[in-house]
Amino acid sequence: MITVSRRRFLQISGAAATIAAAGGLGRAARGLSAASPGTGESGVRRVPTYCDICFWKCGAIASVRDGRLWKIEGNPEDPLSRGRLCPRGTGGIGAHFDPDRLKAPLVRREKRGQEEWVQVSWDAALNRVAEKMQQIKATYGPEAIALFSHGIGGTFLKHTLKAFGTPNMAAPSFAQCRGPRDVGFALTFGEDVGSPERTDIRNARCLVLLGSDLGENMHNTQAQEFAEAVGAGASLIVVDPRFSVAASKAKYYLPIKPGTDIALILAWMNVIVAEGRFDKEYVDAHGFGFDAFKSEIASYTPEWAYPETGIEPELIRETAREMSRYRPATLIHPGRHATWYGDDAQRSRGIALLNALMGSWGRRGGFWTPAQMSVPGYPYPAYPTPARGKVDNPGGKYPFASEAITTGIREATVTGQPYPVKGWM
Repeated sequence: MITVSRRRFLQISGAAATIAAAGGLGRAARGLSAASPGTGESGVRRVPTYCDICFWKCGAIASVRDGRLWKIEGNPEDPLSRGRLCPRGTGGIGAHFDPDRLKAPLVRREKRGQEEWVQVSWDAALNRVAEKMQQIKATYGPEAIALFSHGIGGTFLKHTLKAFGTPNMAAPSFAQCRGPRDVGFALTFGEDVGSPERTDIRNARCLVLLGSDLGENMHNTQAQEFAEAVGAGASLIVVDPRFSVAASKAKYYLPIKPGTDIALILAWMNVIVAEGRFDKEYVDAHGFGFDAFKSEIASYTPEWAYPETGIEPELIRETAREMSRYRPATLIHPGRHATWYGDDAQRSRGIALLNALMGSWGRRGGFWTPAQMSVPGYPYPAYPTPARGKVDNPGGKYPFASEAITTGIREATVTGQPYPVKGWM
């Protein structure tokens, strides 16, 4: 077995993080030349751009001083960044000029794991990839190539792989992150919460966080609105086994046993329904099957939840009443990375139902309704029709999955079922 020292592991992982960061802001800073002094340009030039390091896609302003990228700031005209960037965005200068940033293609010289690479030209690299893809296509068919994609840059690769003839493309942001949450909300409200989420944190009068580490994560707009809500005196309820930054700001902190969130949600709904503290008009207008729902949760009392969660019954009741006090401007945050324990879609359904009892969907301080316009797609030639379907969800094992499942592609690669996958990009 190959052993790697802690120091070497940190060097490798640090380099990987640098490469990932450089890929995001390198794209955002494209055209902002890392030119050395002496290019003839003088003074400061401001260039509108955006940050592609995460899905938030914050608008930014890059400043070029004397022909060299100088700093990156939030664009005050952008509704997401509102003139501010998170540390990843403002750190884009370091990524752009990092001496270890990849600036040319590398090809492995020896066996995998030996970390021996040689720099080659773009023509050599692209020809090598194309030859390997054609070999796989000739032997196993184009569907035997799979793409794992994330970010704007993946759009171009998706186009390439569709033209190549494979249907097997997936993003880790679904199966490893927000997928269960989106499924839970779609089953409850008929649509998911979007990305970025449609949460009106700024106007929430009561904010409930179940393992959502606002103040520690870097979802820019939400972090800013969270600070505004706390500053405006919003009531904050935090459920987390760990005493987080958000918990330090909370009116109520519930140090729950890991994996028992559903029990707490059921007990909260039990109190709200039994005491008639829900938005009856909203439920009557938009709900279906409320009597069966009421009957189902009747036995899930705070006393029942106490040995499950470790949360005292009176604290469960008190926080349930606190939520109801401020409805419909009560927001039970849906979270982002919601893949935790294996019961995640059901937990997200519970969060969605709790929001429905508050009447917060489509209401100020809850979930706003997004507006959009349609733009005609680019008139690409028709893609070829794959001879075989996707490998990620054979037989509809996950009937509510609305996007491709990365773990399904992995399973097909390992087992060869429903057909072999021989190349990953």
